[in-house]
Amino acid sequence: MIKLFFTAVVASLAALALGSVSAQTNYPSRTVRIIVPAAAGTSPDVLARLYAQHLSQSLGQSFVVDNRPGASGNLGAEAVAKAPPDGYTLLYGYNQIFTMNPHLFTKLAYDSTKDLAPVTQTVGTAYVLAGNNNLPAQDLAGMIDYARKNPGKLAYASYGPGTASHLIMELIQDSEKIQLLHVPYKQGQMTDVISGQVAMVIEPFPSGIPMVKSGRVKALAVTGEKRIAELPNVPAMNEAVRGLNLLGWQGIWTTAGTPPEVITRLNAEFVRITMLPDMQKRIQDFASLPIGSSPQEMAAVIQRESRQWGVVIRDKHIILD
Repeated sequence: MIKLFFTAVVASLAALALGSVSAQTNYPSRTVRIIVPAAAGTSPDVLARLYAQHLSQSLGQSFVVDNRPGASGNLGAEAVAKAPPDGYTLLYGYNQIFTMNPHLFTKLAYDSTKDLAPVTQTVGTAYVLAGNNNLPAQDLAGMIDYARKNPGKLAYASYGPGTASHLIMELIQDSEKIQLLHVPYKQGQMTDVISGQVAMVIEPFPSGIPMVKSGRVKALAVTGEKRIAELPNVPAMNEAVRGLNLLGWQGIWTTAGTPPEVITRLNAEFVRITMLPDMQKRIQDFASLPIGSSPQEMAAVIQRESRQWGVVIRDKHIILD
């Protein structure tokens, strides 16, 4: 009797295990939701929809985009953090949510390191420091020199306290011991840079490069490791501020606890799609670069950048609660 019972238990466990493996192997078997914590028409939204289209074709199930903008990306991230850990809810997000927000907000309803699992970085983009055409400096080195001689007189715009456009300028001020006036905006900052109401702004490549090429603003520096082909005469920031190499990036996360086999499959598909010639062309249209990293590489980048931004945020006592 005991032997028969033991045999039945083993058979049941084996069946459960096989069922679990089968369920994971058959992923996806229903619609997958991609939550984008940004508004329709923005770079994360457009790229997420391109990935969704490719994934629907290659995996045979619908991948649908669900826009959840607001609260610096926290609304969308929380929705994924609290979803079932099965890979059917994904986050197409950006670096600030994981490298800045944990330091900026003391009352987050989720833990980005415990509740969300990295899948892959998709694209990277740098920023351009765009200045008013009447600014008495032609590059970042000249701006720093002018600011030293005129402390507190140069104003820069940002997308708001705690955003990359704010924190990058804080890093420059700390590094070079200069004083600038911060003017936070919700919208319209580039209009005021053009008119001269503020001197400069850190702008993402997709929107910044066209403004520079149009002649409405001038580029003082780009934040990448080296100069870029689109603006070959514009110095990289590290030519004026040694070691300053700041990139923004986008990527995919899912709910922590999702089976490793599902994460592996998602990673393989996103990386494959990222490397498709037509996808690379669309990524480059956004003045961005394709990445395609492993979950482990992505986690290491998050950890490193979180330490960097955490120091700046704590030193400046920036809290957004």
